[in-house]
Amino acid sequence: MSQDKQKILAVFNRINDAMVNKDIKTLNNILGDDYVSIHMTGYRQSKQEWLEQIENEEMKYFKTMPQKTTITIDGNTAILICDTKIDARIYGYRNTWSMKTEMHFEKRGDNWYPLNAKATSY
Repeated sequence: MSQDKQKILAVFNRINDAMVNKDIKTLNNILGDDYVSIHMTGYRQSKQEWLEQIENEEMKYFKTMPQKTTITIDGNTAILICDTKIDARIYGYRNTWSMKTEMHFEKRGDNWYPLNAKATSY
């Protein structure tokens, strides 16, 4: 795996760990202010709203279980696609969801930054 792909995967893993650990500070540092999360329902959620819902446990993540991850790099942009299972309680309903996450990244200097993520069921 190339060094750039390793860096992208490391950022993705840090995000997953921070979600489970309710580490708002880390998520806030990794994600830019214009970061958008597009949920399985199609709802486009701002970073600030998402972090508030993690903090107040409207969205509580218990475990992420990545199944298969692919990373495609094109110049200074990249797309990570991960089939994963997520054990979470969302708005009071706990389940283990099977989903495909597509996260877009941009390289600035030597580092990769997530721009947005879209989750769909599979």
